[in-house]
Amino acid sequence: MKERSDIAVIGLGVMGSGIARNLERKGYTVSVYNRSPEKTAAFMEQFGSGDFRSAESLQELCGQLDTPRKVLLMVKAGDAVDETLQEIVPFLSPGDVIIDGGNSHYSDTERRLKFAESSGFLYVGCGISGGEEGALNGPSIMPGGSEAAKDLVMPVLLDICARTQIGEACCSWMGSGGAGHFVKMVHNGIEYCEMQMICEIWDLMRRHLGMDTAMCGRTFARWAQKTPSFLLETAAQVLQKKDEDGSLLVDHILDAAEQKGTGIWAVQAGMEMGVPVSILSEAVQARNLSARKELRTETAEKYGKEGYGGAVIAADRRFAVLQLLQDALHAGRILAFAQGFDLLKTASDRSGWDLNLGEVALCWRAGCILRSDLLEDIKQSYVYDKNLANLMLSNVMHNLLQQELPGLKAACLAALENEIPAPCLTAALQYAEGMTAKDLPANLLQGMRDLFGAHTYERTDAPRGEFFHTEW
Repeated sequence: MKERSDIAVIGLGVMGSGIARNLERKGYTVSVYNRSPEKTAAFMEQFGSGDFRSAESLQELCGQLDTPRKVLLMVKAGDAVDETLQEIVPFLSPGDVIIDGGNSHYSDTERRLKFAESSGFLYVGCGISGGEEGALNGPSIMPGGSEAAKDLVMPVLLDICARTQIGEACCSWMGSGGAGHFVKMVHNGIEYCEMQMICEIWDLMRRHLGMDTAMCGRTFARWAQKTPSFLLETAAQVLQKKDEDGSLLVDHILDAAEQKGTGIWAVQAGMEMGVPVSILSEAVQARNLSARKELRTETAEKYGKEGYGGAVIAADRRFAVLQLLQDALHAGRILAFAQGFDLLKTASDRSGWDLNLGEVALCWRAGCILRSDLLEDIKQSYVYDKNLANLMLSNVMHNLLQQELPGLKAACLAALENEIPAPCLTAALQYAEGMTAKDLPANLLQGMRDLFGAHTYERTDAPRGEFFHTEW
């Protein structure tokens, strides 16, 4: 074992433990610490034969590290990060770097970065995606923050990140300030969308097509083979998992979704920046609605809609409709990415991050929850045109959407006709319709605003930015 450790990991939950073991396997000597000494002891009992050191205090931890020190925080976002920072600062030296690997809000990261740099050390907000398996075997990593920290942390992060099949690293420096955590926040917002749309397609399969749960799972598995997607594979696995009594487990899981807030943050950021994030918003709202299980049950009884199911179509038509549903899901995913990348571009332009959106897509290509073949097409869209204003303008995405939008329309129509809620798919379709509408009725809206509030309006026969008022 080296005389000094290369890096410290604070927080030994599922992600922290996995990252620490990942680092050690890549040849790093790792010091570990957890606020609860029992967790540190349990970690060392299980993995202590490796190149690990444990510490009973933050002072001891910092004393074990080679300089400049690299400390990776894997603690719960929020107050715990601030508390750890306050406690560890007295034991740091100028030039040391703190890496926050949790799901912190990007504005908190920017605040902490200013505090860190004013105290003489460096700060990196680092989005990490991939769950337990990714942390251990290679996650998608999205760092950003103090520019002076880039050369210190990137070699380490590149060693432990996921790689594509051709060896491309799924880790790239995102930019200054809170860029890394902003990218991870948008990643999570898109993740909300994909999961919700998969659920809506499943609902259409079982209620509109009359397919049983296991059949739906096998269908998702076939789709995932044709167009690889981690979330599709996950859905297929969940739908086919049996409970102890031999019945399907998913039928015993309460239909009340939970969330940790990152999807909400993405929607809030879109609203604040004037970016349409309707699909992301509906994905969040769908979780909110699902959580009100008791109220939904009461309302369903009131309206006589218990066990609603719609019309089950003839079996000989099922294959054709399934193809439409597959197209609907793929088109919906493209449109969710279009909103997410629009938000990334807008934030980058405002904050001067100079985000390379092709590199963002590459970071998500493997290791993370969003990993799928679609991200290769997205990456190539930005390689071809790094200033692409919206993914819908990409030739590749244009061709795909031209083929698949009829399926999305068919899915939304089937949901509407059969009283099957499909808020995310519907929002995706409406976004596509709105973005491809040269003329919208907002001119009437602007006239009304001017009439009752003298808010002014622009004219079609005058330059943009020139405003007028009428005495109505």
